[in-house]
Amino acid sequence: MNAFLLSTLSAIALLSLATLVFVLAKRFRFPYTVALVATGILIAFSTQIPLLSFLDDFKLTPELLLYIFLPILLFEAAYNIDYKDFFRNVRSISALAVISLILSACLIGWGLQFTLGLVGIVVPFSVTFLFGTLISATDPVAVLALFKELGAPKRLTLIFEGESLFNDGTALALFLVVLGSIVALAWGGGEHLSVLSELIRHLEFPTFVSGSLSFLSMIIGGVLFGALVGFCFSQLIGRLKNEEFLELALTLSLAHLTFIGAEILNHFFLPISGVIATTVAAMVLGNYGRYKISPLVEKTMGHYWEFFAFLANSLVFMLVGIMVVGLQVDWVHLALPILLAVVVTMIARAISIYSVVGGLNALRWEEYIPLSWQHLLSWGSLRGALAVIMVLLIPEDLKLPGWTLAISIRDFVLALTVGCIVFTTFVKATTIFPIMKYFGLIDLEDHEEAEYLKWSLRMLLDVASKLEYMRVNQRVSDEEISLLQTQYTDEMKHIETRLGTLLRKDNEKKQAIIRQMVARHALGLEYFWLKELYAYGEIPESIFKTLLRKVNNQSGRIKMGKTQIRQKGEKKEFDLSEWLADTVERQLHTPEKAHISAYLKARARNIVARRVLRDIGDLEHIDFLRKSGAIEETRAHYEQFESHSKVIQEQLYKEYRDEILPLDSKLANKALLQTKMNVVEELLQKGSLSPKVASRLKDEVSEELYS
Repeated sequence: MNAFLLSTLSAIALLSLATLVFVLAKRFRFPYTVALVATGILIAFSTQIPLLSFLDDFKLTPELLLYIFLPILLFEAAYNIDYKDFFRNVRSISALAVISLILSACLIGWGLQFTLGLVGIVVPFSVTFLFGTLISATDPVAVLALFKELGAPKRLTLIFEGESLFNDGTALALFLVVLGSIVALAWGGGEHLSVLSELIRHLEFPTFVSGSLSFLSMIIGGVLFGALVGFCFSQLIGRLKNEEFLELALTLSLAHLTFIGAEILNHFFLPISGVIATTVAAMVLGNYGRYKISPLVEKTMGHYWEFFAFLANSLVFMLVGIMVVGLQVDWVHLALPILLAVVVTMIARAISIYSVVGGLNALRWEEYIPLSWQHLLSWGSLRGALAVIMVLLIPEDLKLPGWTLAISIRDFVLALTVGCIVFTTFVKATTIFPIMKYFGLIDLEDHEEAEYLKWSLRMLLDVASKLEYMRVNQRVSDEEISLLQTQYTDEMKHIETRLGTLLRKDNEKKQAIIRQMVARHALGLEYFWLKELYAYGEIPESIFKTLLRKVNNQSGRIKMGKTQIRQKGEKKEFDLSEWLADTVERQLHTPEKAHISAYLKARARNIVARRVLRDIGDLEHIDFLRKSGAIEETRAHYEQFESHSKVIQEQLYKEYRDEILPLDSKLANKALLQTKMNVVEELLQKGSLSPKVASRLKDEVSEELYS
């Protein structure tokens, strides 16, 4: 049968099996990624049956992983990282991604050479150090998939994500430098190929200079190149309006073109880390460019990337399992070296985590990282297929003086690497959940618990209203209505009891949690209505981003336990990234006349404040919120916003009536056109309009709306 057809059939069969595995893993609360690797191993053995021999025709090649799957997984993870949260934790992320990784690589190099020597296995330091560089990085594919599945404190997840995304690029850069040094020294015929000692002894050696420059270029160049590409794509996407498929396609192009572009530049002797470049480009688009994406398109953007990440993760982990079985390695004779490698790697990871994080805590450069988090950072370091890909970059015929083992250097390092991958997959990954549970890391924090109970209660209030409607309209028998009312009334009482218990802990803390809940709700409403105004062209991008930045700043204050509004005498913090974004925007966009811009801004704030005041009334149904006074406090904020913006509007209108009157008329027409568009969408969803007619109507309205 045609090879391409068999490969395609294999990929489809693997995806079908992955969906079944997902259902079973969810049903039995088992880590999905571990189940996929186990399934891959079973598939590899089942291919001995002639009827199933096609299942392993779809191979996990270095090219497939690097150029197809990895950019998707990197983009999906980095796109949702908030730059403010990232920069608040940039010291810990950087320290773990660079200092901790280098320390771990060195410890593994020395520790593994020493322990292997104790059991009579002589291995040059250059080989153990090379292994240390590739095994020290936590695989972003493995870590991000598992953490998303289990759930963890947001800041811990961010630190883990940041480390796994950036230390992979650091590890690859360090690995290539060390590998290049080994190859160069091997060709030079050195008798003692201890990489560090040889490089120190031969400082004039070109490899050391070029290697150091290459390492720095990969990291710094990756950041700069990724930022440039992310910025350019953001501008390109910003020129499109509600072109769903084009905007989604451009984000997919961004992920792959950034990675491939970095690789092309590498061929022209300008080393750039594709991993770091893609991560940074995704972060730029996710923060700076996110608001250039049409709001209607942004609603589907998250689902689009989650779906692609699900497909990529499913295939990668299943193919890793198949690949493990397919390796031609004498596992029996290498069992002891693999065991030692696993132990040394665990110890090195622990030392590199506790020492680096302990130093950060002692210096107080960032918010304190609890010891329980450090335990998880140490134990949760999973390894995946990327480590294998790095091994495959080692020349098959690499020979070093003093190498006495019958197995080649590459196969030896490959065996150690696969052993560590299998251990982290089937031992570490399966025990992360109980460890997180033991330390209470999957429990909701007090404010999250209150939020959960608040909305549970809100849902039950809506259910009670619906039941009353059913009773009046006789849609269900009185007996059934009575049973349902009893059921939901009991559930409501249970939630109210839990809320009472939670909020009785500490009166001051109780008030802070309630204020935070109400403020977060109000800011969510403000964010929604701002996007609606921008979506239908009622405010220009510059004003939209200015007002949205205010919402984000207030949300950041809430996250940090501060009040929503900056208090008198409280110093305003300088935000470098914000200043850069404002500067770039001023250069790229022709500003409105100052009075027109001020009028549009005041008008938008007035509209949003009124809508928030209207919608926040939903919380009045929840008794403990109404009694707390938090709703009235938040309502007072927005009444002040509304009043202040209305005064500005009226002043500007009186002064510039001739210019503002036609502008108001134009904006009113946009609101009417928005109503038309909503009617078309509603009729389409109800099936009253055919897609062809709906498309024609939407095109006509859009042309007038965005003209």
